Amino acid sequence: MRRINSIKTLPVLVLLAIVIVFTTGCDRYARHKVLTFFFTGVPPLDEEIKDESGEVRTIKKAEVKKKKATPALPFSHGPYAAGQCELCHDTSATVGFRKSGKEAPKGIPQLAQTTPGRLVSPLKELCVECHINKSKESDPGEALWFHGPVANGECVFCHSPHQSRFQYVLLKATSIELCSQCHTSEYLIGTEDHKSGKECISCHNAHMGKDRFLLKKDFNEIF
Repeated sequence: MRRINSIKTLPVLVLLAIVIVFTTGCDRYARHKVLTFFFTGVPPLDEEIKDESGEVRTIKKAEVKKKKATPALPFSHGPYAAGQCELCHDTSATVGFRKSGKEAPKGIPQLAQTTPGRLVSPLKELCVECHINKSKESDPGEALWFHGPVANGECVFCHSPHQSRFQYVLLKATSIELCSQCHTSEYLIGTEDHKSGKECISCHNAHMGKDRFLLKKDFNEIF
């Protein structure tokens, strides 16, 4: 504490500081000046930073936070980029009925929020509601084989539901990195055709194929 010669004067100074703070109006800088006069350890309102030329300048803390914010990733899932969270997430008590086509119950509506992050459909059904060409529904004649995660609706094994640094919102930069999370490298390298180090999707489809190897030479899926 500053300017305090006796413990007895402390309540008086605190009361005086409170009165001055409330009588200085809405000027945040005036209030801050009063507080720093009476007390130590009051955090600064602004922050000094160096610009590209090396010159030190003072900017508001809000601007500092904005500059330090994590930038958006270059690839985004369509609904996420459009802010249409309700297409996948149950954001209110009524969205479930709007999404499923069910009739909402009559009477006084219950507007309480549901569990944050709750999905409007089970995950294995959710993605294919829009991406039907990547589901078993795209093959009514059952002539194709489907990659395990695709068959089970586990799209998030390979794709991020929101944002990614990689095209198609993939979790990894290359198909080799992605596929080797499940298909062990020892198994892959043991096959002669895999020793060249080519990308997996050079020869294989990611979602479906004519046989269990999902080879492009037999069937080339359209993205």
